[in-house]
Amino acid sequence: MIRKPKLIVFIILFCISLVLNIYLGITSYLKSTYTPDSDDLEFLAEMTKMVLESEQYEEIASKEPVYAIKQGVSRFNVDDPSSVFHYEIYVQTDQQSYIFTCKDEACSDVENEGWTYSRYSDEEPILPLNENK
Repeated sequence: MIRKPKLIVFIILFCISLVLNIYLGITSYLKSTYTPDSDDLEFLAEMTKMVLESEQYEEIASKEPVYAIKQGVSRFNVDDPSSVFHYEIYVQTDQQSYIFTCKDEACSDVENEGWTYSRYSDEEPILPLNENK
């Protein structure tokens, strides 16, 4: 009779461990779909330089104040996770965020692929950026 309570405790601990491992595995996988690794960071750094040198960026910067440039990776829901098209550079202004991606598979140039809401349209910059200095 002493074996039965030990078996119940063992089954409960096994189920908790199994659920916890499944949860941690899924969250780790999902995080890896949008978090750049060291190779991604090198590629994104070169892409950022290309964005800063592009005519589209210069046009945006001449019309609106640029508050931030954010690098991103989006491997989730992509046909080919090794493709260069999952790299994105966000140029954030006070009106919207412009999304730059590679033009072709060789990433010979970048282009403004779209835009989205900018947090700076409703909020102040995080750092105390004084333009009067």
